[in-house]
Amino acid sequence: MARSLRLNVKVMEEKMQVSKTASLGSWSEVAECYPAFPAYSRRLLKMLVDEVKHLTDAPIFGDIGAGTGAIAYALADMGLSGYAIEPESQMVAVGQRLAPTYPAVSWINAPGECTGLADDSLDWVCYSTSFHMTNASEALRESIRILRPRGFFTIVYVLADLESDPFQLEIENRIRDMAPAVRRAVTPVIGQMGSYEALLNQYPGLRNCIRLATTEGISMTEERYIKYWSGRRDIPSQVSPEVWNSILQMIAETFRRWQPGSLRFRSTAWHAQRL
Repeated sequence: MARSLRLNVKVMEEKMQVSKTASLGSWSEVAECYPAFPAYSRRLLKMLVDEVKHLTDAPIFGDIGAGTGAIAYALADMGLSGYAIEPESQMVAVGQRLAPTYPAVSWINAPGECTGLADDSLDWVCYSTSFHMTNASEALRESIRILRPRGFFTIVYVLADLESDPFQLEIENRIRDMAPAVRRAVTPVIGQMGSYEALLNQYPGLRNCIRLATTEGISMTEERYIKYWSGRRDIPSQVSPEVWNSILQMIAETFRRWQPGSLRFRSTAWHAQRL
């Protein structure tokens, strides 16, 4: 049975590597736009924090693929301390602008597969909308190494909820009409998300994966929403600057026409515990 589980995990990891999205543009070019991205659900993060605090009252976290620090700083607001670990130096530079306000967060410019942290040094490893960009096998191995026994491992994403937000669905449909050949980066990501629960339940050293999800409305101004779209890498890497500017103009015009009171985003987490 153990050999069968190891084989299943290996197959899932290999599928993830095959389905990883090819590089679509530069993270450095969009780092300045990342603070405009929607926040992760505070309600969902609170549930995760409460679970982690069963292990210790003062957990130390590692937010891997931290971007500009959305989760790291949210956890610091909740009284936790830890590390924001991000491989892209420009993302780190933007994220560190808030560092003086959050002394409990230390930045590390490193990939999740090789964080440089000591063995058994964290109570919680959290991948924030970034696990699909790692080598899954190496990322999990490194996470087990830096986690203390009974520490927690979480994969969390926040994505537009196109099932319950007709405004954002119209935006996506109009982009498809304007640039039908564009490959969207989110498509393979959503495909991978369906395998995370099985992967974490079967991975040696982890147990009892649970899945949590919540959809919430987030208020955005037109300026912030355009900046959020300007932070996408996939579309501008595949179309001309003229087409991309036309898409951004369409998004602005659609926003002004709809005047949405809030936009719906879904936060989803897969949360497991180290043996």
